[in-house]
Amino acid sequence: MRKFAKTGVLYCTLLVVLYAGCSAQTPNYRQNISLTGNWIVSSASSLPDGAILFTPDKINPYFSNLAAIGLTKDKQYHPQAIAWMQWYIRHLNHIDKWGLHCTMYDYGVAGTAETSLTDADSTDSYAATFLSLAWAFWQTGDDDARAYIKAHSRQLSCVAGVLVQTQQSNGLTWAKPDYQIQFLMDNTEVFQGLRDAASLFDALHRPKASNWYSEHAEGVAKGIRENLWDAAYSNYFTYVGAPATDWTHWYPDSTAQLFPVLHGVISPSDPRAQLLYATFNQKWPNWTTQFADPFPWVAVSGAAALMDDRERVNQYIQTIQTTYVATGFSYPWYCAEAGWFMWVNNLMLRRGHGLGRRPFRNPA
Repeated sequence: MRKFAKTGVLYCTLLVVLYAGCSAQTPNYRQNISLTGNWIVSSASSLPDGAILFTPDKINPYFSNLAAIGLTKDKQYHPQAIAWMQWYIRHLNHIDKWGLHCTMYDYGVAGTAETSLTDADSTDSYAATFLSLAWAFWQTGDDDARAYIKAHSRQLSCVAGVLVQTQQSNGLTWAKPDYQIQFLMDNTEVFQGLRDAASLFDALHRPKASNWYSEHAEGVAKGIRENLWDAAYSNYFTYVGAPATDWTHWYPDSTAQLFPVLHGVISPSDPRAQLLYATFNQKWPNWTTQFADPFPWVAVSGAAALMDDRERVNQYIQTIQTTYVATGFSYPWYCAEAGWFMWVNNLMLRRGHGLGRRPFRNPA
């Protein structure tokens, strides 16, 4: 994949100047949110019809949902978050190649033309993260966001139905009907998506729907406990039937261990969360300054923030500021990393102001 083509020399120069005076100790959370949001809504990462790009020639709605969750953290970007929700709902499959309703395909991009690729990386995570986006947006209290969500509650219910339709008897969802793997990462996102759907429909005064999705969320949590926890090694399997976790592998083995706390399946105070986070830092002591993967994996810092590990989070944010923010967000930076970065900086900013001392349960 190629580098984003529209960053611009002037923009890069401005970022370098802005960061020349930044403190070496405490990241500039507000500035990070603003600069990252500006990048997402710029032509480097968004199209006029509301689409948020993965690469200049592809839209991956899962990644776009994560980017849009980040955009909800600053009111100036709410119009783009609504535009993305509008794009997603306009492109819902009313019946897809798997026989499901309200799934989403990836799209190819050539100029202004967008073409369905009639496939997706998953059906479960796409739907789950869109529901979490809707709940994140509702929680902002933005009148336009709430009006839009109310007007499209039927479509949101249909999206939630994707998760229920692919949930199996053990409580877990398949990645998609023709890829019948029950991944840990996906199912933590599904748990959060269903719980966020329950919260949203409760806010919409639809208790039956709220209870329905809450029950299915608990089914996912039970499925994770009973099918994905490896009691012999005190960590999680990466998928049902997987071999024992190999902590020398960054992805998926090590990163997957942080997803249950990242998406609220277990609390940061849970002994399992404490053990897994300690093991992660033991196995990857330099993750805050040296990337173990071509991608920066900002989500890992999200888990660290939930664990209230401010020192490591701040060190990681400083690394991102130097590596990506000050250089204009060049590839392999992409929209989902940007969304997580906005979320993490927002969480740290709130905690710095005394608004978030208790653990946050999810990235919504």
